[in-house]
Amino acid sequence: MGVTTNQKRVFINWYLDHHRTERREMVWLLEYILKRENILKHLHFVFEAHLCPRSIIISTDNDEKRPFRYYKDHVVTTDVDKAFHDIRLNPEDTIYVEMKFEGNRQSTEYAEVLEDNPYLPEDYYLENEDYILLERILEASSYQSKIHLLKSKIDAALDQGNVNAFNKWSDELNKLMESNKYKS
Repeated sequence: MGVTTNQKRVFINWYLDHHRTERREMVWLLEYILKRENILKHLHFVFEAHLCPRSIIISTDNDEKRPFRYYKDHVVTTDVDKAFHDIRLNPEDTIYVEMKFEGNRQSTEYAEVLEDNPYLPEDYYLENEDYILLERILEASSYQSKIHLLKSKIDAALDQGNVNAFNKWSDELNKLMESNKYKS
């Protein structure tokens, strides 16, 4: 089950009570959303909202140059009024919201309403070192699988008394193990 509109309402109220927004229009927008069940139904709190087709990012970080951003189909505005009018005119359209405030990743209040971002690529948070490590893991797994397969073929050749097959699979296993010595 997803996040209920009541849970979203409780979070927005908590946010308004505990965090100061730079512009009063941002408070008005959140209060407008609070009172509209049909908007709350289509509102989802996520991380990396800028990747979504229609989203809002609100920040209370003092270092943030743009405390409010509204994204719609690759167009970005910092004008809260434009966002308000679009939300008011399209209340049934899905909207993704990201709240940036100190400790947001540790906040239990925020965690209770967070949902998976369906537009977040699976490898979004991976770094180059992660790809190298993944490649090593895949190589090791592939190596172990090949060894297991060759040992099974050797066992089958022994069970059948097939000397040629035994020699063939044994040579292949030895070559594989020898070639892996130089990779380590």
